[in-house]
Amino acid sequence: MSKKFVYFLSLSSNVPFALKEALIKVKQNNEVAIFFDLDGARVLDRRYLNKMDKIHGKELSLLLNSAINAGIKLFGCQMNVLMADGLELINGAELAGVATFLEIAYQADSVLSY
Repeated sequence: MSKKFVYFLSLSSNVPFALKEALIKVKQNNEVAIFFDLDGARVLDRRYLNKMDKIHGKELSLLLNSAINAGIKLFGCQMNVLMADGLELINGAELAGVATFLEIAYQADSVLSY
């Protein structure tokens, strides 16, 4: 039976691990959504992604593309206070607020925080 998983990512250093786990969940025919907030939201910003690739290698870009292609929904927090100039989202991600997160989280079978 298919389940719904929601990941809440607040640390960019945890993103590769969570993306790998989320991709496994999708391969098992589960539905996955990932909300990126605070430092975690940086990975969805095209300006910062190149800098992060230097830290994590090209693996991060590949994981994000794999997640998007697998149908994982990626949301960047529209109220991200760490990025005063806002998010310039990568293709395949969208902005969302607390109401969207709560709506999806209440319908999920599991909510995981990284």
